[in-house]
Formats: sequence, C-alpha cells, structure tokens
Amino acid sequence: MFNRIVKAEAERVSLPELQKLLQGQLAHWTQRDDRLIREVKFNDYQATWAFLTQVSMRAHLWGHHPTITTTYTSVKLELQTHDLLRDNVPAPGVSNIDIKLAKQIEKYITKT
Repeated sequence: MFNRIVKAEAERVSLPELQKLLQGQLAHWTQRDDRLIREVKFNDYQATWAFLTQVSMRAHLWGHHPTITTTYTSVKLELQTHDLLRDNVPAPGVSNIDIKLAKQIEKYITKT
C-alpha cells in the first residue's frame, strides 16, 4: 500500500459556518480560543490506543497534526490551523482542514 502525505490549502472557517457545524455534524465538539476541542472516553486502554492510532495515521497522511492529550481511557483532541492569516498577519484559527479532520475523527469514534 502506498501512502502519500497530501497537504491542502487552509481556508479560515467563518464563525456562522462553524456555529452551524457545531450544532449539526460536529455537535460533540466545542470551540474555544480559536480551536476545536473534543473529549472522548473509551471503555478500555486497547480501544483508546486503537482510536489514537487511526487519528495519528490520518493526521500524518493529511499533513495536519492535532494536539492530543490522553490518560488511560480519556482522550482530548484540539484542532487548530497555525498558518492562517488575518490582514496579512499570522492568526491561528479553525480552518477547512480542521473541519475535515474533525469529521473523520467522529467516524473513528463511532466505529470504536
């Protein structure tokens, strides 16, 4: 199997669009400090690490790496794009890439 890292161009997600997603497809996610946050609890250590492996491989292949904090069966994920610009000044925030990864993470959670 051949895996190739594919980086996509990041585009900031507007606040109205983000709020709509948080009320629908990403209802388990919250937005804080210009990032998406999701906390998940698994039944056991094996399920936790199976999930983390899926997320880490997908993030690597997409070239977009979340902040992940884990303790035994608890996982906290934070998604933020650092290379977004606002008025030609670096201004981290939530991008289309974060949304895409959050949706994929939700699929992994429902499978675990």
